[in-house]
Amino acid sequence: MLLFSGIWLSVLFQSCLEPKADIPEQVTGLAPIYFEGDWRDIGAEPARPIQELFKIYYKDSVIFAGEALQGIHVIDNTDPFHPEPIKFIRIPGNSDIAIKGSTLYANNLSSLIAIDISDLDNIRVLSRVENAFPGQGAPLPQDYFGFFECPDPNMGAIIGWTEKVLERPQCWR
Repeated sequence: MLLFSGIWLSVLFQSCLEPKADIPEQVTGLAPIYFEGDWRDIGAEPARPIQELFKIYYKDSVIFAGEALQGIHVIDNTDPFHPEPIKFIRIPGNSDIAIKGSTLYANNLSSLIAIDISDLDNIRVLSRVENAFPGQGAPLPQDYFGFFECPDPNMGAIIGWTEKVLERPQCWR
C-alpha cells in the first residue's frame, strides 16, 4: 500500500511540473501594473474617495482605512453619524497597518516602515526596514488560475494586476 501511494504521489507531482504544451497565440489573462516613480516616497495628501477598502484601524476617534496597495485614508469619526475625511497617507504597495501610540506601522511593498502620525499635516517616516517582507508586492489573486504576463523586475515594483489580451504568454498557473 505504501509503495502504491508513493507511485501515485510521484505521478501527481510530475504532472504538475510538466511544461505547458499548448500556449495560445492570444489569450485574455493578467498583466502586472508597475508603480511609476519612487515607491519609497511616503506622504500625506488631501482626502480622496475610497476605491477598494481592505483594512480598518480605529484609534482615538480616528479611522485609518486602508486602500488596497495605495495607502491609508484618515477619517475623523468624532461624530459617527457624520465622519469627515481628513487626509490620505500615500504608501505604495501597502496591505497591512498597525498603530501604537503615535506611530503607524505599515508595509511599503517589501519594506516595514514606521510613520509618526502625531501631526497629520506633517507626517514623517521614522524608520524603514528594507526587505522585511521579501517578495511582497501584488501577488496574483489567490483564486486566479490562467495565463499571465511574466513579471519583469527591471520594470519596478508590481502594485496590482489588470486583465488584458496577452500575446503568447509564457507564465501561467
